[in-house]
Amino acid sequence: MKNNFLRAPLQNRPVLKVSLLLALILLSLWIATFFPKIVIAVIISVLVSFVLRPFVKFFEFRWGMRRVVAIPIVFVLTGGLFAVVAVKVVPFLVDRVRGLYDRFSQFPFESRLHQLASDFAEDIPFVDPKALAEKIQSLLTTATQSVGGLLEDLVPLLIALAIVPFLTFFILYEGDRGLKKLIERVPNKYFEMTMNVIYKIQKDLVGYLRGWLLDSFIIGLLSIAGLFLIGIDYPIVIGSIAGIANLVPYLGPVVGAFPALLVSVTQFGDFRMFAPIVMVTLTVQLIDNLVVQPICFSKAVDMHPVTVIIVLLIGNQLMGIVGMLIAIPVATILKVAAAETYWGLKNYRITA
Repeated sequence: MKNNFLRAPLQNRPVLKVSLLLALILLSLWIATFFPKIVIAVIISVLVSFVLRPFVKFFEFRWGMRRVVAIPIVFVLTGGLFAVVAVKVVPFLVDRVRGLYDRFSQFPFESRLHQLASDFAEDIPFVDPKALAEKIQSLLTTATQSVGGLLEDLVPLLIALAIVPFLTFFILYEGDRGLKKLIERVPNKYFEMTMNVIYKIQKDLVGYLRGWLLDSFIIGLLSIAGLFLIGIDYPIVIGSIAGIANLVPYLGPVVGAFPALLVSVTQFGDFRMFAPIVMVTLTVQLIDNLVVQPICFSKAVDMHPVTVIIVLLIGNQLMGIVGMLIAIPVATILKVAAAETYWGLKNYRITA
């Protein structure tokens, strides 16, 4: 029996078939890293189309509209909603950011940091105040340069994102037809398995995307509330930064803590708020991990936290911050495709 298994054709083994499928997908993803801006625009268009698709279907089937009419209506309604939010929120945020910039530009960080380091070293004799101040200054400089580099990369990214509405329109308009034509080319023995894989990927991806946005929104609100309660200035700006940063899992509260600490130094003149800010950061992180994520994501992304961190590091290595943003959705596709394909090959007893 064992010898017969070893002599079996390679193409009959589910594990080898799944491994070949994943190898092809990973090869395609590796090639895509050479065209990051285009890939990002395509991925964002696909994700946006997943979100808008139910609304297009609603107008198409409930109101009897043609799809070519329903899609622009959804675009107009969505764009109008964003425009209203932008008119109400953007000026407020711009005003707060301008005030924050003025405060930072007028505050003598370098001399003040040396003074704070000297005061701190009085209680801890083995700490060199000059070295400590230089280290803190170096961290500030590195952070500033990183933000500057991110803003420089943002311009070509925004240009690439300009094609997202056009790609989204054609995905919504032609996506079902293209998928139908692709499925029609699938051999009959793979048909049911292929349909199951596609259904599970769509279901998990949409579930993750909705949970992803909701989680970031809640973390932003929690950060705003926590910073407001401990008396830090500009809590809405800092909390919004934390919420946006939380689009990369586990990063939001930590990223929000850094500007909160800088604001507290300009506000109080020392590091007295360091401990409260750390407590707010840890509290928000715990609430996120123990309450918000289980509710928002449910079973959409069944990944161990260590796996999530490894996936994020790989995404960062390949495509930077944007790679971290899309790492979990891509990993979700790979995971579901592998699991469902393996299950289908075994249970449908496909032998060739």
